[in-house]
Amino acid sequence: MKDGRESAAVSMRELSPEAGGTAGLRIFIVRAAFIVFFVLLSPIYYLNRYDLLRQKKKNPFYTSKLVRFMYKHPIVYEIALYVNNFPKPSRVYEVLPELSGEVLQVGCGTGLLNKYYRNNSGVRFTNLDVSLPSLELGKRMGRFDSYVHGDICKAPLRDESFDAVLFARCFHHIRRTRKALEESCRLLKPGGIVIVADPVLMHKTSAAEKMTGGYMINSSVDGVIWKYTLEGLKEHLLRNMPADLALESTTEKRLIHMTNYNLKYPHTDAVMILRKLGG
Repeated sequence: MKDGRESAAVSMRELSPEAGGTAGLRIFIVRAAFIVFFVLLSPIYYLNRYDLLRQKKKNPFYTSKLVRFMYKHPIVYEIALYVNNFPKPSRVYEVLPELSGEVLQVGCGTGLLNKYYRNNSGVRFTNLDVSLPSLELGKRMGRFDSYVHGDICKAPLRDESFDAVLFARCFHHIRRTRKALEESCRLLKPGGIVIVADPVLMHKTSAAEKMTGGYMINSSVDGVIWKYTLEGLKEHLLRNMPADLALESTTEKRLIHMTNYNLKYPHTDAVMILRKLGG
């Protein structure tokens, strides 16, 4: 128990799929695809990175040209997600627990998760995002009928409106973690849950060897984001969550897609569930 808020947390580490023959072939294909994509896209990547490194000397929070371009043209961001999660982008959602009832989807983007759940009538999503171009594109593509343009740190929504608040692969973009978790707690019904599903580093990078929890970087392809290992994400949540939330479970499953099996920074898929007390 940590600060009285970690409730018998279940830690489950799935076996690596590298053990199986078929899985091994799929991993080989994903890694080969990483090399092909990297060769094809490296001119764009390095030109954009050069500009970012030059501009960061003046402004550490400078947003790279590529990130700004994807913000204005979210269809390009979807293509980038396809590349990052090759060969099956929707596979990243397979780690999520069963969803039902009223769910606030934070960082819904263009509604890829809505598309994944389109045949599940038991889930009613409220779609929240800071990117108006992404929301408008998602609506035009028929992935949702309505949305809320706003920030989870100051959500224009009623108290105790939701059974779950879901951060599906967007939590690393949340800069003000404590405020976001406080708002999530306010919006949850008693007994409701916060679900944080995010890719996390398999190993600490040299920049973070002496750091605990998460650490911030300004990425040339993702903007200012948090980076975590599995234990780092858990520690970061425990450090920042309000007293009315308790860490209920920590799970990990390394799905076969390119974010996890790239040749530079291997990741795994982590899911943390926080429950609001009083239910």
